[in-house]
Amino acid sequence: MDSDFPQLAHRTLQLDNGVRAALLHDAQATRVALAVSVAAGSFHEPPQWPGLAHFLEHSLFLGSVGHPEVGAFADYVHGCGGRYNARTLGLQTLYYLEVPARELAPALRRLVDLLARPLLLEGRLQAEREVLEAEYRARCQDGDCQLQGAIAGQLHPGHPLARFHAGSRDSLDTQNPDLLAELRDWHARHYRGANLRLLVSGPQPLDELERRVRALAGSLPGGERPAAAPWADLWPAGQGVLALTLEQPQALRQMSLWWPQRLAAQHEDELLALLRQAVTQPAAGGLLGELRARGWAQQLEVDWQPAGGGEGLLGLRITLLERGGGQEQAIAALCADWLRRFAEDPALLPAAAQWQALRREQAWQEAELAPMERAGLWLERWQRHGGETWQPWPFAPRAPAQWVHALAPSVPPRLIVQCARERVDGGALTPWFPVRAHAVALPGLPPLAAPRWQRPPDNPFLLPVAAAPMETWPADWAQAAPAALLRPGHAALLLAWQVDAGMDTASRLLAELAEAALAAQWQQALAGAAQLGHAWQPLSRPGQLRFCLSGPAAALPAVLRGLLAVLRSGDAAAWRAALQRRHAETAQQLLLRRLLAHPATQGRVPADAADAGALLERWSDAQLRRQLEDFLASAQLHGRVFGGVPAGARAALDGLGQPLAGAPPVAAAPWCGGEQVQCLHLGGSEQAVLLRLLAPPADPALEAAWRVLALLQQGAFYQSLRVEQGLGYALFSRFHAGADGAELQFGVQSPHADAARLQQALRAFIEEDRAGLATLSVERLEQARRAALDALAGTGSRRERLQRACTDWLGGQDPRYPAKVGEALQRQDVASLQRAAAALGDAEWRWLSS
Repeated sequence: MDSDFPQLAHRTLQLDNGVRAALLHDAQATRVALAVSVAAGSFHEPPQWPGLAHFLEHSLFLGSVGHPEVGAFADYVHGCGGRYNARTLGLQTLYYLEVPARELAPALRRLVDLLARPLLLEGRLQAEREVLEAEYRARCQDGDCQLQGAIAGQLHPGHPLARFHAGSRDSLDTQNPDLLAELRDWHARHYRGANLRLLVSGPQPLDELERRVRALAGSLPGGERPAAAPWADLWPAGQGVLALTLEQPQALRQMSLWWPQRLAAQHEDELLALLRQAVTQPAAGGLLGELRARGWAQQLEVDWQPAGGGEGLLGLRITLLERGGGQEQAIAALCADWLRRFAEDPALLPAAAQWQALRREQAWQEAELAPMERAGLWLERWQRHGGETWQPWPFAPRAPAQWVHALAPSVPPRLIVQCARERVDGGALTPWFPVRAHAVALPGLPPLAAPRWQRPPDNPFLLPVAAAPMETWPADWAQAAPAALLRPGHAALLLAWQVDAGMDTASRLLAELAEAALAAQWQQALAGAAQLGHAWQPLSRPGQLRFCLSGPAAALPAVLRGLLAVLRSGDAAAWRAALQRRHAETAQQLLLRRLLAHPATQGRVPADAADAGALLERWSDAQLRRQLEDFLASAQLHGRVFGGVPAGARAALDGLGQPLAGAPPVAAAPWCGGEQVQCLHLGGSEQAVLLRLLAPPADPALEAAWRVLALLQQGAFYQSLRVEQGLGYALFSRFHAGADGAELQFGVQSPHADAARLQQALRAFIEEDRAGLATLSVERLEQARRAALDALAGTGSRRERLQRACTDWLGGQDPRYPAKVGEALQRQDVASLQRAAAALGDAEWRWLSS
């Protein structure tokens, strides 16, 4: 491995029970991550029980022999300030969690008990089936699920990818003893020995990690892998090119192409990374550049649906310039021609230096993920690739010219050309995630005068690190960047534009318009910058334009110029389209996420209720251009520089605001207590409610108590609303420290309860939770207090720490304030928590409902 890749000490073991384990020593970490992969997923479940693998994944969290209470695992993980998750994929099932480093042994012990000795009690399984049903109903409204279900219907019915895997009330009859017997038998058959892989990452030395793993994971059941049953080929024999039309009015600017492919598992990641890099290059002679030049499409994304046995579906998701413009078959012909040439002609591959830089950046980005996400990613890849020894980055020593031919489309062509229409006449509803669809065989793709494809030019942001004069900034803009915030050789620039009337409807619209334009510019014109480690992070707030740009210092001025070019171009129609696309994408999110993304949740100043969308429709392109130019020119521009930014960056800001020293003024909202209720009229068949309890600003003692209360409430909130009352399948509770101060947040989404019922449940929970503090044990309090201290210290990735530093500065936080909160945490006892819980009734309650 090259010396400029992250250096990580690791070790691979095989335990006596057949389990393979990978150990990673992360000296800078303060937390441990545990991940387990079971080499069995939805593709391996019995056809008569669709969704059984997903159902079992849920059911393991309903109590185990060592910890029989429902929610015991969640209570433990949340109580110590940790996180956990699980995923059922086609070929494997993943369980992973992250806890403070001191919790390594108890966390691993509980995870082993959950996996090896689940209770699987009938009454609990019946209740959990309703949770799966609620998830399934939500998925029925999701455009991606509708697309996947429609495509699955065109595959060979004997292949598992063509089956239903989500699980629902109809597919899982928990009253049937045959299902319960199969569930237990399937668990015993797959959750054992050689079918399991484990990854443990933490600051402990490798010898200590090995000792813990051998002692605790060695108690997992042993056994060999079950024999794999043969599957039919993915693509039906004799099937060629299909046109698949879906009735999806919300997706009229989207189409997709799907080819059946065979890719060797050990080369899969590198080939897909190579393909993603190639298709997103906007230069002339490349696929994206040609699509834009012809006025057909503006964005491409590569997708891959693994199907096992080296098979899969290679997808291109395409954002069109016109709504259902009727050019889908011509676009398919162009893409197929480019893919064939790319696979056959080594001259179209990136230069060695550029490919090496992309591999290096991928390695760094993975290494800097939060521990849980990193462990899950690496373990999933190890299980998929197979092999005895784990490596964090299984890259080939050079660009895979000898393997890229695997990407070539077959002859004769096999392809699904999917598009969306307002209406589909003569189509039928698909069975799983109902959408009206119509499929018809095509004789082939239309003849097309394909261009002369060229290798894109070298990435313009791949610049050598060299000594260069540093930029001169206004007073107080520059700040030294500690290693916790930036990677060596990187720098960051925080910029904030705001005007005095920043909360009026026009200012809110203009700030959102500029942010949407920058986001589109980042995705479309600056993909090369992102591939080399630059990051653009918006810090949304109504009426203000704020973002942080970070990455390799040498290229930062060029990236900034390229980013801000979109605000100077004056293409108001493109700005409008970018904002409309953002609104359309937001409208397809989970309802609870849409609530959290709404301007009413950003800060404490109540958002103007006026409809900015109506203003966007009323203004002409010329008015939009003039209004945005005036907004930027007259705005106060505040900034913060982390690390050394070479000369040239400041010139990119000329004419875009009035640079001022110091942090932007904070518009402190008066804290008045009481309740506010706001209905956002987001629509949809479900209901969601978000409750924000706002603390008075700058009260370290109250914030300390609320941090501890939030940790104590998480498991109880889940248990009460989801398990006992069955109100919602999507819910959360958390402490949130924003730029304006501390708050407790409770959110729940339900397919059957209305907003009034959800509000009543939240009120009752807060009252009952306060009463439960009387029986809080000293041990439980100490665990929560230590977890709160961990969270206050910060345990995220560099990018998360940088974002927190930006948010603190924008919010005008006193640098001494976190220390005061820490001191108050040390003094927390049951009495102080009870007083803080009693004071919740006097807090400022803000209700947001869909």
